[in-house]
Amino acid sequence: MKKTLTFVFVMAALLLSGCASMKITPEERARIAEQVQENMDNKSFRIEVTQMIPGRGAARHVDNYFVTIDGDNLISQLPYFGFAWTAPYGGGKGLNFESKIREYIDNFPKPDRRQVILTTDNGEDVLVYTIVVFTNGTASITVRSRSKDSISYNGFMVME
Repeated sequence: MKKTLTFVFVMAALLLSGCASMKITPEERARIAEQVQENMDNKSFRIEVTQMIPGRGAARHVDNYFVTIDGDNLISQLPYFGFAWTAPYGGGKGLNFESKIREYIDNFPKPDRRQVILTTDNGEDVLVYTIVVFTNGTASITVRSRSKDSISYNGFMVME
């Protein structure tokens, strides 16, 4: 029992010391906010996805998925779990495609975040992406479709 209790205290101390070293300076915070602003102004950014939140079911950790905005182009490489009312035989493209952006609306709902709502057509469905990027670089994406359940993702903006 004593060894277990000692182990727990040692692990807690290591965890707390690790959290203290992860603080970022105000200068670093300002640099990140400036980079986020610049990337979004240029319509040139990439969101790496770390969590998927289906409309039905539990959230899941994911790796190696992303959304890239490059001018008028959208590259979407996202997993999808949910109900589809219609889908091509074999499942189709899903949320893995590259296409032109039809409509791009950029706004500032609050001082610490920026929101982009874009509409695109992947050849199978019209999709609406709502991307919210916070000044610290974290991001959320919600994808709505005419023929599938909506799905959300959390992640971060890739900095240069």
